Order: sequence, then structure tokens, then C-alpha cells
Amino acid sequence: MAAIYILAGAMTVLLMTPNYVTSQPDQCTLAAQNVMKTCSEGASISMGNFLWFVTNGTSTNGVAPSDPATFKDQICAVEPQVTGCIFNQLGQLFKTMCSGSPQTLAAVQNFLFTYDNKCAHPCRATLIDSLRQCYVSSGLSADLFLSNRTAGHVIGSTESEVTTFCNKRATLLGCMKPIHDNCPEALQILSAADFHLPSYEKGVTILCNHPLVYLKGLECFDEPTPQVEACVQKSQQAFLQTQIDAQAKHFTQEQYVTATCKVTIYQADCDLKAWLKKNHEACNKAVVGLRREMECSLLPPNCPILQKPLFDTACHEDTFHKGDRDNF
Repeated sequence: MAAIYILAGAMTVLLMTPNYVTSQPDQCTLAAQNVMKTCSEGASISMGNFLWFVTNGTSTNGVAPSDPATFKDQICAVEPQVTGCIFNQLGQLFKTMCSGSPQTLAAVQNFLFTYDNKCAHPCRATLIDSLRQCYVSSGLSADLFLSNRTAGHVIGSTESEVTTFCNKRATLLGCMKPIHDNCPEALQILSAADFHLPSYEKGVTILCNHPLVYLKGLECFDEPTPQVEACVQKSQQAFLQTQIDAQAKHFTQEQYVTATCKVTIYQADCDLKAWLKKNHEACNKAVVGLRREMECSLLPPNCPILQKPLFDTACHEDTFHKGDRDNF
């Protein structure tokens, strides 16, 4: 919430000054005000009520609704419409007259953050912990949930742990699925953690079908090489640039997913090629091929469609080297 108090700049004039009389708002501030007014009123929410809600009642221009509980239901029901409208209209605004007004942009973003937070489904705060608890209730280590895939520890670190996981994965998934399905925000929450439950189910099934190859792979993936670390660093930079581009260019959901899929596939391909070049007897085609098959299965289901040429190359059946697994 700290950003809400950054309003010493342009948005202070816009939202905190009674009747907009004692200060002279600049063009950017007035334009941003007009965008929020147009978008909120377009959803039958008055500007006064909107400001009251997104500033937690601190704006002197906010007007408290007669029934706050009913109003919350009303304003939250139109959140996608209002925020989508604001983002779309601000796109051009911040390319022109507001290009040099970062405080105004920060303030608007903060209001939308507050809006989103107050309308969040309760599961947003509990989903990750609830899914992690499924591991515990299934007799598995909670550390395996959202574990470090770079090191390869997805279904366990020893033969005993792998056997236990594979025997109990149906129980685990049976616990996770209803929790996941009953949370309307599950897709967005877990996407931020690079986790997609149906893809995860496919991935662990692949590993459980080849436990000895998986265990051999832990020897390979235990120590990253400089080439592997370079792939990770390049990927992190690419993801950061995607976030910047998405914000600056106001990506649609499909544009954002397309961009992140591209980065994810490139990362997996770069990473696995680097592992295959590692000077270690465990880093063989069978091991790295299994890892590639798993990584490809963990991609969100729309990635193979949105990035078909790239996916078809990086995740071609031949790159999995399934025939080499017969030696284990």
C-alpha cells in the first residue's frame, strides 16, 4: 500500500485536493482523471464511489456508498471491464502527453492494484499453502511442491522417495484437483509460479514411467555449468523484458501468453542443449531426452499452438531419445 502515498506528485492534485481548486493539475493528470471517470461511469460506477473504493476511503473526492457491502459486490463484478478500459485508454496516453509522468502512472497502477486486491477471491491468499498441504496429507515432502526444477528434483531425490511419490501421486493429484478447480484465480496465481496442474500431471507421469533414468539425471543436473547458468540468466532477462513490454505496450492476454511461451520454450531448449554438452557420464541422451520430454509436457497447453514452429522444433519426438532409455 505504500505506493498510494506517492501522491505528492500529479495524482495528489487529481485525487486528494478538495474540489480540484487549490492546485493546477497538468494535462496528463486531467487526462488520467478523465480516463478513470469515463471507464468507471461506463460500468455504472460513479467517479466518487470509485475513488472511495480504490483509495480505501482516503481520497477527499471519494464518496462513500450508502451500502458498502452491496457496493463491493457491484464494483467487483465489473472489475475486468473497468480495469481493461483504463489500461486500453492509458496506453496511448502514456505514449504521448504522459510519457514523462511516471508518478501519474504509478498512482493509477496503485489504484488498480488496490482495486484488484480488494476484489480478490479469498483463495488467492490460501491456494499455494493448500496445494502444498496436499503433499503432507498424501505422505510426501512439501518441499517437492514448486521445487527447483533446475536441479531436477521433481519427484524425489532417492529411489525410496521416487517410489513413494509415484505410488502416491494419484492421491496427491486427487487432493490438488478440487482445490485448484474451486479457486477461480488458480490459473493466474499458478502461472506466476510457472505451474500448471494438468501439465504437471503429465510431467510427473513421464518421470514415474522412467524412474531409473530420472534418478540418473539427478547426478547430471546437480551442478550447473557456466553454459547452463548463462541460459538461466538470459531467460530471466527475457522474462523481465517481456514484463516491461507487456506493461508499456499494453499486451492483450493472448499477446502476453504468446510472448512468455516463446521465452519458456527458448529457455528449455537452451538449457537442455547446455546440459547435453556437460562433461559428465550421467548427462547422456537418455537422461537429457527424458528431461526435455518432461519440460515440454510442463508447458501450458496453449503454448504448442501459439508458438507452433518453435515448439515443433524444440519438442520434436526425436529429441526425447526414447530408445536410449531401454539401457536403464
